[in-house]
Amino acid sequence: MSKSKLADYLFNRIKAQGVDCTFGIPGDFVLPLYAAQERAQMKTVVMTHEPSVGFAADAYARLKGMGVALVTYGAGGLNMVNPIGLAYAEESPVLVISGSPETRYRSQKPHLHHCVKTFDTQYNVFREVTESQTLLSNPTIAQDEIDRVIDTTKKSSRPGYIEIPRDMVNQEIPVSDETKAAPDEHAPALNEVIKEVIERLRSAKKPVVLAGVEVRRFGLKDKIISLVQALNLPVVTSILGKASFPESHPNFIGNYFGQFGNPKLKEYVEDSDLILSLGTVLTEMETAGYTAKLPQENLIQATASEVNIGYHTYPGVPLNAFVDELIEKLGSKVNPSMRFTVPDIEPEHLAPPKGKQHLTVAAIIEDLNEMLNQNYSVVSDVGDCLYAGLSLKTDIFIAPGYYSSMGFGVPAGIGAQVAEPKRRSVILVGDGGFQMTGMEMSTAAKLGLNPIIVLFNNASYAMLRFIDQDRKYYDLQRWDYAGLAKAVGGDGVQATTRDEFKRALADAVNSDKMFLIDAVIEKDDISPTLKRLTDHFGAKVKAAIG
Repeated sequence: MSKSKLADYLFNRIKAQGVDCTFGIPGDFVLPLYAAQERAQMKTVVMTHEPSVGFAADAYARLKGMGVALVTYGAGGLNMVNPIGLAYAEESPVLVISGSPETRYRSQKPHLHHCVKTFDTQYNVFREVTESQTLLSNPTIAQDEIDRVIDTTKKSSRPGYIEIPRDMVNQEIPVSDETKAAPDEHAPALNEVIKEVIERLRSAKKPVVLAGVEVRRFGLKDKIISLVQALNLPVVTSILGKASFPESHPNFIGNYFGQFGNPKLKEYVEDSDLILSLGTVLTEMETAGYTAKLPQENLIQATASEVNIGYHTYPGVPLNAFVDELIEKLGSKVNPSMRFTVPDIEPEHLAPPKGKQHLTVAAIIEDLNEMLNQNYSVVSDVGDCLYAGLSLKTDIFIAPGYYSSMGFGVPAGIGAQVAEPKRRSVILVGDGGFQMTGMEMSTAAKLGLNPIIVLFNNASYAMLRFIDQDRKYYDLQRWDYAGLAKAVGGDGVQATTRDEFKRALADAVNSDKMFLIDAVIEKDDISPTLKRLTDHFGAKVKAAIG
């Protein structure tokens, strides 16, 4: 048994997860932690507002396996509840570390600044949006508590919360050097599960794999590729799982989005006699507003903690153990009868209309596809930038496809480029989302990052307008977006025609600065995917409005 300062132990554990920086905004209750972080030779990416801290840490976590937000108490922590709610909903392993008032004050009335109702208010709020939580007020159990929250965050791929009173940061804590044995994750039912899945595969004539977000969250991408290649299975990905399987792979046939997506792909998937769903949680958005027709008798659904085969449920079977065992049992000795055929399904092209001079959503996507390669990560906000962006060919695509919070795009693009500095972020964002968090451009400029921001400018909350109707409160003020980019140290141009957009994209590629393209599109120009989606949800909204 040795001794360590609490914060030293915490940051060493974080560094051991492969995390090389945190995201945050300094505040008085967290300043001792910032000093301790410097002592541990870690840096903080300081953002302009706490919601951006949460979004950036989320994107970093999706690529690195964990992201860390370092914020002050009350005014800082409570500002991040929405981004951490998003991370919980979309299974992103973000660790929130918050400073808080000294332990000696906690027996008094909560009359300190940043306090709300009680000293535990913030802790109680974060219990609702994190998988595990701790308040480090007892040095004797501090190591166990830090380990528990970090391990749970990694294992569940969901946020954790650590609150540290200011007088505990440099407290000496006992540290055990014993390595704890990981529990055996192979549930007793695993062999039975695998046997039933293989029997189903043997009798299938037209199977398809539906790859979801948990494939990437739990680092299973290469294993899924191996399984798919062994059986020559066709693969589709869900909206949240886009790029969980390489879109350049010959077995990839498209992004399945139920009735909102490519009709030909929808028909193929829903007519399959076996749908092997790996890491896809069938939420409202994943199932296209619950309109996807995935017959339960044909569905095998393996998620983080259970497997459902038809009408049989096997709780407690982890996805990683399921995939490992399935690959091992199939091995290299695959019966030729279990080699399947990959169909040739034509993608739904967003063909730019001929003869039109003004810029269109379809033209933006087509030109971006000509540019994209492995030097870029695509990060999208919510709206048609996301739904049209499903047609982009990329191996990294980060978006809030389920929780759907606006404001994600620009700060998440920064987090993605910090996580993968060899890849330049291409950020897709609507003008509504940009007006929430777009001034994080200044953070990109400060860090010397050079994301390309493509701003879909239709002067409105277009998705809401199409769900409902044209109302004044959906209108947005047009800003000088290109001018703002220049004002904070980047570069920017406005594009109103296809030719102007092509030139702007070429200039952005050749620029070493953060570069914004203000892509001005007509108010009624949306992708076929968004049109189908808004038609569906619009019927519900209009029925409620009356």
